[in-house]
Amino acid sequence: MRGFTLLELLIAIFITALLAAGTVGLVFQFSETNERVTARMDELDRLQAAKSRLATDIQQFVPRRPVADEFNNLQPALISDDETLLILTRHGWPRSVISPSRRSDLQRIEYQLIAIDDDRCRMGLTSEQWAQRDNLEGQCLIRRFRQHLEAEADNPWREQVVLAPVRAVSFGFEARDREGSMETHDEWPPSAPAGDPEPASLRAVTAEIEYGSFGSAVFRWLVPGDVLPEPDEEGQL
Repeated sequence: MRGFTLLELLIAIFITALLAAGTVGLVFQFSETNERVTARMDELDRLQAAKSRLATDIQQFVPRRPVADEFNNLQPALISDDETLLILTRHGWPRSVISPSRRSDLQRIEYQLIAIDDDRCRMGLTSEQWAQRDNLEGQCLIRRFRQHLEAEADNPWREQVVLAPVRAVSFGFEARDREGSMETHDEWPPSAPAGDPEPASLRAVTAEIEYGSFGSAVFRWLVPGDVLPEPDEEGQL
């Protein structure tokens, strides 16, 4: 019975090594692709959750509900400018049967961007991200709310992380003027033209979020109701 020659054995070993190397390469490539897809799906889930949170607040905006600040000055129902990312009054806040305190179903909420290494941002990051927070770029989008609408000493803000890390967040406002023309504003309330006390009627809010590997994501929501003129001192419109 004839056995294998040394050359045949070397050829067989070489072919086996090639097949093994190819298999290892495929397994490594599959594992790497799976990690990328999993990370991207996780980013998408987080972005969708942030979108849903924003949609719930913006779509339940209450136009005719200004709120008193710490100095008892009335602030508009919605504010967004260079100093304030977004603050608004919304309805539809469900009451809890376990909470003994009585409160309204209206809620004053505020969105802020804070530093990514702020302790308040910790719950929005994975343990690996938090450990490497000094090397992370971007900021943390948080949502703040109070138990009651008016600003009082015993009514502090409560915070929750919406999305992190984000590179940028901005809002835009679509409104109809008194002549029926649609205008876009970068802040709200917009500056009224000289001699025109009637405010624009807010119709839609857009949010642009730069997050993860998705680049810039733009969302748009219609706003219920119109922003009507505030009553005068005698309570008349």
